[in-house]
Amino acid sequence: MTDEYTAVTRFADLDTQRHVTSRTYEQFALEGRYRLLAQWGYSMEKILAERIYPVPLAGFAKFHRQQFPGASLMVKTAAFASGKAIHWQHGIFTAQGELVAELELKTQLLRGSEPILPEGLPALEKVPRYFELPRWSGHNRRLVGLYTMPYSDRDFAGRYNVAALWRVFEEGRWLFAEKTGLTYEKIVELDTTSFYMGSVYNCYGEIPAGTTVQIMTWIERVEKIRYYFRQDVLHNGRLLMAMRDEQLIVSLSKSRPQRATPQFLELLGDFIEFRSES
Repeated sequence: MTDEYTAVTRFADLDTQRHVTSRTYEQFALEGRYRLLAQWGYSMEKILAERIYPVPLAGFAKFHRQQFPGASLMVKTAAFASGKAIHWQHGIFTAQGELVAELELKTQLLRGSEPILPEGLPALEKVPRYFELPRWSGHNRRLVGLYTMPYSDRDFAGRYNVAALWRVFEEGRWLFAEKTGLTYEKIVELDTTSFYMGSVYNCYGEIPAGTTVQIMTWIERVEKIRYYFRQDVLHNGRLLMAMRDEQLIVSLSKSRPQRATPQFLELLGDFIEFRSES
């Protein structure tokens, strides 16, 4: 119940920080999942004919080493049974065996509307690192943004895969930075930036193509050299997705972690849900 293959990063995978974007690692993991499905007898033809699709329920991601174009990476995938769902574990490594990224995903493999489970799948014994995110407390302001789901982001089955869903959260973070004044010039002035280290996310329902959703973004808490973004994605008042992501606060001039400065905290202001004295 495992698969390994080699993937190579490209210039097209770079983000605005000139590092390979997190969505690239999820796309590599997606390939690993479909490679395993093929090993289990679920070929592309069978998947399409029987309307089989791995619907995402919850996930975890952790990023360890930044990568650049031309990196040859080993993508390792394992799968386990978690009740009537499949727990996927992905490890992405450099050619030297250094860990680049870890991804876990819980999906329900549906044939039409009926859940199915491949035979012989071993039971999950460890505790997964994804979990049910707490609902917003209402203690703070949230920034409201609108995002229309592009038709062109759909996959072969006409749905949005996990990498496409991550794009929604990415847009929410950029919108939050713009609306709160966290521009490049302000980052230089404060000598403070942040790096996306990982996340936990929940999926509660499918988003129809072309739908305009609300992205509710806020800061859950700031803890010394880290702060945690929270985002809820809603359509017509219904919660469809939620994410908590971890950001490492870094001094721009020293290129090393630092505590959040008073000026940085003032910029985030009323958007912080829970305040810590530490």
